[in-house]
Amino acid sequence: MLVYVLGTSNKAHTDATIANLSHIAPNWSIMLLHDYDAAALNDHLLAYDQPFFMTLHAGDFLSSSFISELSTQLAALPEHCAGMVYERGAANTLHNLPSPPLVWRTSAVRSSGRPFFLEKDELPFTSYLLHDNQFHLKREWSWQTLHSKWWQPQAKHYPKWHKAQEEWDLLKPIVEAGSNAVLPKVKPIPAISIAICTYNNADYLPWAIRSVIAQSMPDWELIIIDDASSDNTQMKLASLPADPRIRTYVNQANYGKSHCLNAALSVAEAPWLLELDADDWLPPDAIRRLLNTADTLAPDISLLYGDYYEWTEGARKQLIFGGLRKTPVAFNAEALLAGALPIAPRCYRVEALHSIQGWMVNAPYGGRLYEDFEIIIRLSHSHRLKHLLEPLYHRRVRQSSITHQHSEKYAGWMKWMKEQTVLLRGDGGDTRPST
Repeated sequence: MLVYVLGTSNKAHTDATIANLSHIAPNWSIMLLHDYDAAALNDHLLAYDQPFFMTLHAGDFLSSSFISELSTQLAALPEHCAGMVYERGAANTLHNLPSPPLVWRTSAVRSSGRPFFLEKDELPFTSYLLHDNQFHLKREWSWQTLHSKWWQPQAKHYPKWHKAQEEWDLLKPIVEAGSNAVLPKVKPIPAISIAICTYNNADYLPWAIRSVIAQSMPDWELIIIDDASSDNTQMKLASLPADPRIRTYVNQANYGKSHCLNAALSVAEAPWLLELDADDWLPPDAIRRLLNTADTLAPDISLLYGDYYEWTEGARKQLIFGGLRKTPVAFNAEALLAGALPIAPRCYRVEALHSIQGWMVNAPYGGRLYEDFEIIIRLSHSHRLKHLLEPLYHRRVRQSSITHQHSEKYAGWMKWMKEQTVLLRGDGGDTRPST
């Protein structure tokens, strides 16, 4: 038996589990996976030829009686079972966080039609990679749930900043929905166009795309504009599942965010356009809730926005939940500028965008910065905005973003925006993106 030991940052826990396994099962092979390294796990599994493997966490302890119990259980395991889930005792259960599988059938994992375990770009919450694959395999396989008094899991302890319960409650619907998503063979008539404009965001883009594919309402199209990225964005896009709702375009040079949004606007086929930043993501019901409201709106309402969840990216790209952020119910341009208040999500009526010719590429900094504020303020001169009293977006705050890198430029841009005495018009609608 091959045993992968995950979460090995605690040396004492890791050493205890290694010593335990070496004592009760000296013939078993052990591989340590630091920080839930899915890439190392996948590479190792490529050459593995045994029918089953196990995943333990550092600090887990097995009694010698577990070996004979496991042998009996494996012999009786039905062929349609992907493996075995051992329930934790009440003292070791984190609220409603279920136990991940302990024993995996190798052929089931290999049958998934994707990387065996998803890496960080598709699952930034790496500690849930076992749960994620468990949900994915449920489409074709069953799982056997068992109890064993011979397995003692390591009790979970979290630092104060880690709001594990809130994290799981928000992540589980996305993981479940994404794992069960059925891709259409024919593109439906889209009720909404979703635009992702990306530049060197290969480490974030797959998770944003996954959140779109996981939407409970399937009548969308996704327009991805790659602004001449120099990282491996194109490799990530080439590996996307075949989905007729997704279209990708690549700029020949780096033109900036406003140009990319205008390019997306020029090819959008739906009456509404939702802007999704490449490092953010959507809750599974975001599109359904936005469109349910959009169907009831007066034609002079040009923008739908709501509340959002905020996540701060740490030094090792770990995501720290910051809570629910409320956006102003009544829109005020001066307050927006003075407080630099993020508005998310931003779901625009396409007809209204065309009426002001889209985003400005001749604004300060070439429309590369604060393009969201400028178009919202311009729209507010001639249209009404509608706030939804519910969280419809997940916003990531990171120091490496373009906005944070150029935060000193905001005061000058704000001064320019306040000085505009005429209704500015954008520069979009006449330039279609390259395929």
